[in-house]
Amino acid sequence: MAEGESTRLAPPIQAPDFTATTLEGEKITLSSLRGSAVWLAFFRYAMCPLCNFRIHQLMQVWPQLFGGREFRMLGVFQSPAKKLEGIIERHTPPFKVISDPEMQLYAQYRVETSWSGMMGKDVRNGLAGAFKAGIPMVKPWDGPANRVPADFLIDADGMIRVVFYGENMAQHIPFEDVQGFLTEIGN
Repeated sequence: MAEGESTRLAPPIQAPDFTATTLEGEKITLSSLRGSAVWLAFFRYAMCPLCNFRIHQLMQVWPQLFGGREFRMLGVFQSPAKKLEGIIERHTPPFKVISDPEMQLYAQYRVETSWSGMMGKDVRNGLAGAFKAGIPMVKPWDGPANRVPADFLIDADGMIRVVFYGENMAQHIPFEDVQGFLTEIGN
């Protein structure tokens, strides 16, 4: 998809179904999670300093914003599973991690790439935050270097209710938007 071309998913829309294997070896089919809200987060690659900083931030706010809420979070990365093991060791995230090196889920959810998304204040601030948190800055990437994150909030009926396509490689959905969505659906 060319930069600037809009083929984004727009809510409300039935979430495209998929089956994936988590790093723990658990097979997850999205439609089998009906009855629970799902936060489907698309990251870049395993050693992306911006993605690792986002997970670092998530770990800090999780108990206050999301602790005790009934929902599932799935984090998708464009790296092979072997390279993602470090994320589990480093962060112990409260969500299931999915490896998608063939980028089938990225295509299904129309997650974008953008060369202009590699620059800007958000990217500089994210890199500064990652550096301050002790996250390594220079690591080889897997998949497109210009991948831009995206987040999808799916209700208990499997409908995407909120879509967030980042404008640059440091942007994910604000935590407050996820919290608001969960509150709105009674979670």
